[in-house]
Amino acid sequence: MIKYLGSKRTLLATIEQVMAMIPNNHSIVDLFSGTSRVGHHLKKSGYQVFSNDLNTYAYALGTCYVQADLDKYSSIVPPILKQMQALQPYTGYFTKNFCEDARFFQPKNGQKVDAMRDWIEQQSFDWELKSVLLVALMEAADRVDSTCGLQMAYLKKWAGRSFHDLELRMPELHNSQKNRPCKSYHGDALINAKKISADVAYLD
Repeated sequence: MIKYLGSKRTLLATIEQVMAMIPNNHSIVDLFSGTSRVGHHLKKSGYQVFSNDLNTYAYALGTCYVQADLDKYSSIVPPILKQMQALQPYTGYFTKNFCEDARFFQPKNGQKVDAMRDWIEQQSFDWELKSVLLVALMEAADRVDSTCGLQMAYLKKWAGRSFHDLELRMPELHNSQKNRPCKSYHGDALINAKKISADVAYLD
């Protein structure tokens, strides 16, 4: 998953232990989901997860990692990613702003992002499938960036990983438990908290 300041990667086991200590606990709502690392882990552990975030990028991550199920996309997404990988790169908004005017990515990878991002937008995919593809692209870009992460500061010298070619991979999806589908929400936490019912609320 993408690099992010404040990631709870090292706390996931502890969070799961605390969840297990709560009686009759089967569902959780994460109202500030960010990269959805917590929700993704708890879905894998068998909980029904509801994620929410005001940011659109986080909503895409939540839709991919909390809402989308592996069984639905395991055979659909890989051929689409292969098709995207074969697109002809070109210089567009992303390359100009993040590779030429700044140094977040090598131009060769920025051109691939331009081609893939524009292609996704031109298709008639529903939001859930679109989110899985967007996350695949976000994570591919994250693996070849030359930045300090969330601060969005690019390095004076190219990071070694930035020389690698951008390569799409299938996001690590998990399945919801039977009759307990997980769902991602997009909006103000104070508003959506009134719409979501769960055994536990995770606020961070």
